[in-house]
Amino acid sequence: MNTINPGYCDLATPHQELLLKAALLSGQESITAWRNWQDSADWEGYLEPGSFRLLPLLYTNLQKQDVSDPAMGKLKGIYRQAWSKNQTLFHEMAKVVDVLQQAGIKTMLLKGASLSLLYYKNNGARPMADIDVLVPLKQARLTTELLQKAGWTSSVPLSEQDITYGHAIQLSNHQGKEFDLHWRPFNGCRDEYEKDFWDNALPVKMANIHSLAPNPTDMLFHVIIHGVVWNPVPPIRWIADALTLINSADFKIDWQRLIGLARKHHLCLRLKTGLQYLQEKFSAPIPPDVMMTIINLRVSYLEKIEYRFMIGSRETENSGPYAAFCCHLCRFRRLNAGRGVVSVFTFSRSLQWRLNARHSGDLLYKGIRIAANMFVAKPLQVRHR
Repeated sequence: MNTINPGYCDLATPHQELLLKAALLSGQESITAWRNWQDSADWEGYLEPGSFRLLPLLYTNLQKQDVSDPAMGKLKGIYRQAWSKNQTLFHEMAKVVDVLQQAGIKTMLLKGASLSLLYYKNNGARPMADIDVLVPLKQARLTTELLQKAGWTSSVPLSEQDITYGHAIQLSNHQGKEFDLHWRPFNGCRDEYEKDFWDNALPVKMANIHSLAPNPTDMLFHVIIHGVVWNPVPPIRWIADALTLINSADFKIDWQRLIGLARKHHLCLRLKTGLQYLQEKFSAPIPPDVMMTIINLRVSYLEKIEYRFMIGSRETENSGPYAAFCCHLCRFRRLNAGRGVVSVFTFSRSLQWRLNARHSGDLLYKGIRIAANMFVAKPLQVRHR
């Protein structure tokens, strides 16, 4: 059996898990978690961002349970602030989506926008910093040209290599507003699977503009494979997102499709890590036969390498040029799985893109620097896309 060492996956601290239980559970278990978390929370000082972003959801859950507490007034203010900011984002992005749709370009809302509108069904419970919009891969270039005319630009012009090897770019306007434009659902998604993602999407409405959103199964997959990746500040919001999807009364998870996605994209270990954690810590209602299948999914050697550098809890194992190289190799193999010798020749081109190398000689020079940096701690700037 392929099990995980839970101690190696610091997905949330015990204190954060108390907050999650208070925000997601019901009855006495939720109230007890709320009291215990409140006793140790620093309301007047610093509350780390991962926990602060859960406070609007905490407010809605406590309000549903008619909790009477002096802190409810402060939580209500935080909730209203999140609702107001989300509304502003929705209206701003509706204009962007409208520009694209007028030109015949399909759009799909990813991450927070689709979760808030379709699955949380509450525009204030799930705060967002920005909105992620997906367009078809073949229309990525046209999309950026249209948006540039509408005042949206990137700090670095989108190149053909960006489209070939990357998955998204950040755009901003003169007012300082930003959003992420995607042409692949996630980093390393193979081109031939793009159609399946679009074909199974659901309709969603944002500020009177119609768009698409990932179906609940694809959304859960997307949430988990992003959420379990290591971060100095654990992105614990993914846990709330995943449990909201799994526990939804209006949508059902297609567990066999979820397993199939993990196999197709060679992301079995990330899915396994996330679902085992959700079941162990929050009693997520995952069918036993499904959980057994997921636990026994075959994990490739490259996935294990990626696990070490992207999911491991120790910061020293997740930094430096060697880690960046290994993670890039894993993403490249995922993007080019089954293409044999062709992928061997194109790997050097992808490395050239990743390292911002201008030509093969520059790539060789930076490759030598990477090798040197394995022994001396001098940073090398690489693309984080």
